[in-house]
Amino acid sequence: MKLVNKVIIVTGAAAGLGEAMSVGFVKEGATVICGDIDRKELEKSVEKIEGGGEAIPVVADVGNENDVERLIKISEEFGGADVLVNNAGVKQLTLVGEEYSVAEVPLELWDEVINTNLRGCFLCTRAVLPSMLNRKSGRIIHVTSGHGKKGRVKRSPYVSSKFGAEGFHWTLSLELKNTPVDSLVFTPPPGGVRTSEAAFVEDPLKNMNHDPDVIIKPMVKLASGEGRNGGRYRGKGDGEGYEETDYIFEN
Repeated sequence: MKLVNKVIIVTGAAAGLGEAMSVGFVKEGATVICGDIDRKELEKSVEKIEGGGEAIPVVADVGNENDVERLIKISEEFGGADVLVNNAGVKQLTLVGEEYSVAEVPLELWDEVINTNLRGCFLCTRAVLPSMLNRKSGRIIHVTSGHGKKGRVKRSPYVSSKFGAEGFHWTLSLELKNTPVDSLVFTPPPGGVRTSEAAFVEDPLKNMNHDPDVIIKPMVKLASGEGRNGGRYRGKGDGEGYEETDYIFEN
């Protein structure tokens, strides 16, 4: 097992990619702090997780500073997080079921998406960094998407949040250079992954070619120490590995 004695925080762990990662990490021996805002779905998810490690459910809103501090505090009870996976995210279609041009975007929608996808990424990272730096070991993996590199019509809240997460990773990687802590980005393979984020979209599986399990092996590899600070990695469609698509220190 590749992750024995590792403590890993996974946000957005109740379904989709987060649930798949948690399953994979526990099977490899990790203690996984599974954070999610949805208590009912989180409990269902954790009940399904089996393996050599352990899954600890924590109900938390990553956009809420107090919730994030509690999430990190629980990880400290197990020795502190070795890996943080910033996975929690919402797509605007999940919340509203409609697309909006920039001139039409409701402020409530904008705030909800940015609060989870970008503010949550920042809050979790800020909270876990002191412990990682103090222990001289740690890895932060930001799960983004292809929309973090290109725009899409009528998706400004979601696209902006993913561009922001990519920029946050770049800045963090520069700050962590010459430290024992790494910042990496991971994106699912091209073709789309079927997740519960699409629950409110008409024909949610349209053009979605992969099940969430496709990201388990590459994420286990990255969590175990493969990859490097400043790297951007994309899963392969065969579910076996990943490829480096960008490296900030070569730009």
